[in-house]
Amino acid sequence: MGVANAGAAANPENASTAFFNPAGMSRLRGTNISFGVAVLDIDAEVKSGSTIATDALGDPVKGSGGGDIADLAVLPNFFMTHEVNDSIDVGFGIHAPYGLAADYDDDFVGRYFADKTELTAISFTPSIAVNNGKDLSMGLGINIVYAEARLTKFQDIRAGLAAQSDDATARVLAKNYEAAYGGTLF
Repeated sequence: MGVANAGAAANPENASTAFFNPAGMSRLRGTNISFGVAVLDIDAEVKSGSTIATDALGDPVKGSGGGDIADLAVLPNFFMTHEVNDSIDVGFGIHAPYGLAADYDDDFVGRYFADKTELTAISFTPSIAVNNGKDLSMGLGINIVYAEARLTKFQDIRAGLAAQSDDATARVLAKNYEAAYGGTLF
C-alpha cells in the first residue's frame, strides 16, 4: 500500500532535507549532494474560435489563436549538506520553486489582454542543524526567494489617434525578494 507521499518532507534520505527538514541533516553523515532537473515541454494552445475580442472602437479583433504559448522549461535544483562535527550540520539549497511562462503570437486575437507573461523564482536556502547526541536534533532554515515577473500586452490606441493603424505595446516589470524562516525538531 502506498503512502501518497505522506512523510516525504520529514524523511532525511538525501541533501534536500536542508530545505524540507533542516533537523534531518543530523541523520546524514559526511558531505552529501543532491541535484536534479525537471524538464517541462507543455503543448498549450488556445482552441480555434474560442476567443472573441473587440478593440477600442468596438470592432472585432482579427488574429490567430496565439500558437503554442508554452516554451520548453528547465527547472534545476541543487542541495548540499555537510557534517561539521558530531553535533553540527550545515546545508544549502538552490532551486526554482515555481514559475510561469506564456508567449502568444503577436497577431493573437487576445493581444490586448495578454502577449507575454513570465514569472521566475529562485529560492536560496541556508540551514543549520544541532544534535545533542541523544537522538534530539533541532534545525533552522531560511528560505530566501528572489522573483521577477514580466507582463506585456498590446495597447489599442487607435481610438485616440485616428491616423494610427498599428498597435502599441505596454510592458510591466516587477522584481522582488522575500525571506521566510522556520525550524524543525527531529
